[in-house]
Amino acid sequence: MAIEKKHGKGRLDKYYYLAKEKGYRSRAAFKLVQLNKKYGFLQKSRCLIDLCAAPGGWLQVAAETMPIKSLIIGVDLAPIKPVPKTITFQGDITTDKTRAIIRGHLKTWKADTVIHDGAPNVGTAWVQDAFSQNELVLHSLRLACDFLGPGGNFVTKVFRSKDSAKLEWTFKQLFDKVEQTKPPSSRNVSAETFYVCRGFKAPKNLDPRFLDPQYAFAEVKDAVPNNEAKVFNPEVKKRKREGYDEGDWTQYHEVPVSEFIQTTDPIAILGGMNKLTFNQSGNGDIALATIDKLPETTEEVRICCNDLKVLGKREFRLLLKWRLQKATDAEKKDAEAADDEEAAEVESMDEEMKLQEELQR
Repeated sequence: MAIEKKHGKGRLDKYYYLAKEKGYRSRAAFKLVQLNKKYGFLQKSRCLIDLCAAPGGWLQVAAETMPIKSLIIGVDLAPIKPVPKTITFQGDITTDKTRAIIRGHLKTWKADTVIHDGAPNVGTAWVQDAFSQNELVLHSLRLACDFLGPGGNFVTKVFRSKDSAKLEWTFKQLFDKVEQTKPPSSRNVSAETFYVCRGFKAPKNLDPRFLDPQYAFAEVKDAVPNNEAKVFNPEVKKRKREGYDEGDWTQYHEVPVSEFIQTTDPIAILGGMNKLTFNQSGNGDIALATIDKLPETTEEVRICCNDLKVLGKREFRLLLKWRLQKATDAEKKDAEAADDEEAAEVESMDEEMKLQEELQR
């Protein structure tokens, strides 16, 4: 069977061409532009560290947005061509050597913002790639804790996976405000999301194990998923020592919305699935097609169904209310059909009784 490969032309969207027009080194520059437009952290920063900065698109955005005479430092394993108004060097963010070089450039400065858009060399093992990227996030966070000043910002990319909740819990221990977002320039097919962490608490003493992947992502066997907590209280993330489910290699599951409407346990679906799909199979699904065309199936409902893992309490309540309405409508139709059938039976019985009476006469 032939394997369909993803060609480079499939990645050449409007942001690719916009980046060429603007002179940005990568389309990823627009992710930082859009994140800053929403949260406005670059204009307030005079010292910034860009981790995993190659090829330099985020450095370009920072240099043109931050105040004049700001200190901007970029580091990556790959070489970075010089970017005006910035200091760049080649190094591994997981090593003490890189930490020492950054400290030497900062001198007495404390960073206002640390940004990170790094990713491992992506292969075919999605679960391993997600875990490796989240390890990079922890290493970046460790450097941020070393160099950020009180009230500072940390902006990072995260791959959605089981470790995302653990990372979010970690962020919330170190920052006053933590928000998850996905800028428009981030591809819909990508599992990446971004966390904007503001108000660094600057703890004086931090246990080294707190940011060690070996402890932060430690696996707990026989853990029972609490789907109710995921749906009714998704904003409260308790630290869960659990790894990836054995045999669940994709970490991604979807079901038709018709199954969600008809199920007796909608909470299990909302808490355990990634997506409710409206796509019909080759034979077609009449119930699915009907649900898809209903006026109650609004654009907001469709967006919520598209990625259940990023929903909050309000969105989950919206989907449950929508399901209840559809399920109630279906029950009414079944009841009406049953009433019509019963009325037909009564009418036929009445006719039979009249016939018996006529015969007795």
